[in-house]
Amino acid sequence: MSEKKGYTGKMKYDFDTSKCCEVEYKPGKWGRVTSREFRSFNGNRRILNVLDPEKLFYEPYYGPIYFYGTNTKVPEEQLCKGYNYLNGVDPREQYRVTGRRGRI
Repeated sequence: MSEKKGYTGKMKYDFDTSKCCEVEYKPGKWGRVTSREFRSFNGNRRILNVLDPEKLFYEPYYGPIYFYGTNTKVPEEQLCKGYNYLNGVDPREQYRVTGRRGRI
């Protein structure tokens, strides 16, 4: 039997993860992202709040920024625009398919 690999700790969220999380990836262009991506994005972030079906409004989010996939806050001097990764490398990159031949 093999052991689990990678980060197996519980992620800490400072916001309601059941609401719609969006980030501004280009000026005026917003995209829906997962809660894990939302907490590591350095840029404009907003959450859709629904009081009732008649009252929908976006609320800007100014919470802390974490390294992607960890509970470690990004120090002010290491912040970069967009997503922040622990070693500066996207850990999902190794699983991207490049074509018919499979993985990288």
